[in-house]
Amino acid sequence: MDEQIKTVQQDIRDLNAQLHQGEVYQSLGSRLGRLMDNVHRRRRTAIALPDDQDGVVDLLDSVHQRLAADSPAEVTLAELDQLLQHLRSTDPRVRYTGVHFTLYDALEAGTFTPEQLQWLVTQLLRDQCLFDHILEPANQAVFGRSAAVSFLATLIHYHNDHTALFTFEADHLVAQVATYICLETDTRGFINGQGWAHAFTSLTALLSALNDSNVLPRADKLFLMTVFLERFKRLTTPLIYGETDRMGNYLVALTNRHPLYEDACIAALKQWRRQVAMRRRSTETAAGWNRYYNRQRLLDAMQLHRDLSTRIRTYLNAAIDFLA
Repeated sequence: MDEQIKTVQQDIRDLNAQLHQGEVYQSLGSRLGRLMDNVHRRRRTAIALPDDQDGVVDLLDSVHQRLAADSPAEVTLAELDQLLQHLRSTDPRVRYTGVHFTLYDALEAGTFTPEQLQWLVTQLLRDQCLFDHILEPANQAVFGRSAAVSFLATLIHYHNDHTALFTFEADHLVAQVATYICLETDTRGFINGQGWAHAFTSLTALLSALNDSNVLPRADKLFLMTVFLERFKRLTTPLIYGETDRMGNYLVALTNRHPLYEDACIAALKQWRRQVAMRRRSTETAAGWNRYYNRQRLLDAMQLHRDLSTRIRTYLNAAIDFLA
């Protein structure tokens, strides 16, 4: 793995530990922002994609038949591993309507053993899943990254209702997810012939699932929200496939949980507004205008919520947009 990713992982762990110890709070956003700004992108390299002719289609048919049978279905670990490999497929019939839906159906049917559920979480949190070619220009590896994050979100939702079946180490999960947020910049939605990339939709689903987790303490949820906002404000390509609606849902739901999140969100929005005012001239580029309209879509999505906190709504209504 790229040494730079290891450095980001360690910096993330250090910052989160300092937040837990009360050593950082107001400076957390700016420190995370500097961390992201110091990430150096790499040149494009060859991507190893799975062979969709290796029998995975027959395996999907077999699993479907087992799920439709009267007796409880079983899936071996070897079969599960083969299915997981094809979450990286560029064929949406294999990756999405095939593997992802099949895994979801099997999960809902109670097919997986606790050991298999534990194995799935471990596999999806691996560096090779989350950070595959993530430092390179937009590439096909985004399908695997996004699918891994999306199914991890499904597993976390499942865990929230079945906590006795399997566990996850909160510190490791938060560090991996936060590192992913720091590094991911591919905002593409639907790609002709290859289906949905939707990395930021998958990420928002995961963050929403973690909101509902009783395993994560408030500090971790606050940390993830701050990482998310710092990454969002730095995106230079558009989010135009409904991502900001889901992100608004995530932020409203979290900030309604406790005044701690509400305070932190308002502080971040105020800082963001000051930064927008300072770089007004930089909007005369495509990247600058993409940042502006991404922000506007997110704030609009939040304001459309009837249950948006009164304090946040009051701030957004009173704030003057320097670029309006």
